[in-house]
Amino acid sequence: MPKTRRPGIATILLQLRRELKARGIRVASLATQMEVAEPTIWRWLRGEGLTLDRLDEICAIADLDMRDLVGRGDDQQESFTLAQERVLAADRGLALVFFAILHGAQRQDLEQEFGLPADRLESHLERLKRLSLIEAPSRGRIRSKMRRAVRWRRGGPLSMAFERTVKPLFMSLNFGSPEALYMSDMVSLSEAGRARVHALFEALRDDIHMIGEQEQAARLEGREWSGVLMMVRPFDIGELTSEWRGKAR
Repeated sequence: MPKTRRPGIATILLQLRRELKARGIRVASLATQMEVAEPTIWRWLRGEGLTLDRLDEICAIADLDMRDLVGRGDDQQESFTLAQERVLAADRGLALVFFAILHGAQRQDLEQEFGLPADRLESHLERLKRLSLIEAPSRGRIRSKMRRAVRWRRGGPLSMAFERTVKPLFMSLNFGSPEALYMSDMVSLSEAGRARVHALFEALRDDIHMIGEQEQAARLEGREWSGVLMMVRPFDIGELTSEWRGKAR
């Protein structure tokens, strides 16, 4: 079973990867300087087998203080304000730009992959800065001020916008397409069991983003923005069994 990381540890690892990326320090360079194989470095960056001594060694190579990883991670918010949700929910284009930035997109990505003209992109960035959602220096990397696992209100503006736009997009996809890789299962679970499954989703999301970072670092061709939806909830067994239950009467 995958190990579920505590939020603080996951935040430190995420911040470490961001700092390495911002400094242009590649996994291959770390592997050479630390005299280990590249897969070992990737495992450490996922938190697997990473000791304090090795973390300190990585920080020394990157000219980082371990205390900075904690401090810089703590300034990221875990949830939206109601005002932020309302603005994002009302402007789908603005929301798309923000969530792309949250997942690592930079100006060049937004212009080339999303087709945003430079003037419109800058307008979106200014609005997101005024909302205190991003930091976007005129030169340098755009940085989200929200944690990647940011939460929105259940039943709030973003939740309703998701129901209107994103969920129908997922449900309309052809699950029989060769590009649609999915799995479906049915398990008897208690409420506590479903909560444990959700915790596994959170850990898996970190691993999914790590795969994306690996592919970006390797500059693999053919990468496309890909949707991932994970959900666990009780089935309405009555609806599933209504056909034969009706006949039994």
